[in-house]
Amino acid sequence: MSSISSNAFKTPISLSLRIWLGIEILFGIAAIGAVFARPEATATNFAWTIKPTVMAATFGAFYLSVGLLFVLGAVARRWQQVRVVSIPAAVFTAFMLLTTFLHWDKFTIGTLPFYVWFVSYLLPPPIFALLYRLHQHRSAPIGLGRTRPLARPIRRFFLMNGLVLVSLALLIYLFPILLIAIAPWTFTPLTARTLCGWLIGVSLLEVWIAWEGDWQRVKIGTAMLVILPFALIFQLVRFRSEVQWNNMPLWMLLVDFSIASLLCLALWFGFETNIAKSDKILR
Repeated sequence: MSSISSNAFKTPISLSLRIWLGIEILFGIAAIGAVFARPEATATNFAWTIKPTVMAATFGAFYLSVGLLFVLGAVARRWQQVRVVSIPAAVFTAFMLLTTFLHWDKFTIGTLPFYVWFVSYLLPPPIFALLYRLHQHRSAPIGLGRTRPLARPIRRFFLMNGLVLVSLALLIYLFPILLIAIAPWTFTPLTARTLCGWLIGVSLLEVWIAWEGDWQRVKIGTAMLVILPFALIFQLVRFRSEVQWNNMPLWMLLVDFSIASLLCLALWFGFETNIAKSDKILR
């Protein structure tokens, strides 16, 4: 570590990355305005008609939760603060693009909402990957020089939970009938794969949080995990008549997201310091 320049731990964010994060905010605003605010109007305001309404509202919850993440990233000072987002975002958008091609006939091609959707998933994978390479080339390897390391129990949770969640999401993406058979409302292969795309993005974010292992480097990434269960519950309650509330997989997912949110809130309010101290004592 002594041979690595201190500047390698404080890599500035390039103007190109800052501009791209600003563009992502615009994409997010468009999606939030459509499926979070008016999920019942997807026939005219979205890339395809989503039924039932609670399905569109669920996607809206994910869009809302990721919005703050990009806002914070756009005003961040160092690459290390947004690195946690880059590759999960690239993979997530790549899966959404793949889903678009797999279900091309379901989209309202030729409309403005479709073009916004298509561009918002066509451009991010190569752009995020390229910007990651350009910035990481000037940065120290991930994991070195932690100044506020996360407590081992928190890192372990995010690693194991993320790996399990991404494995399940990948399996369902390949075989969407697995979700359709146990879903709390009606799913189609398109909506099942779209949800899996979001779950893949969330789970990879959790894995990356565990890999970074430093609060200053994962703080922005945790913003999405904090907001997600609250936004999701809000949307489900809005359209509660369409939800099968006795559905066990739904509650398992809500509990999982809630635990991740509470751990992130503990980090935001500094409670992880006590956890880290207890961890050292146990060792």
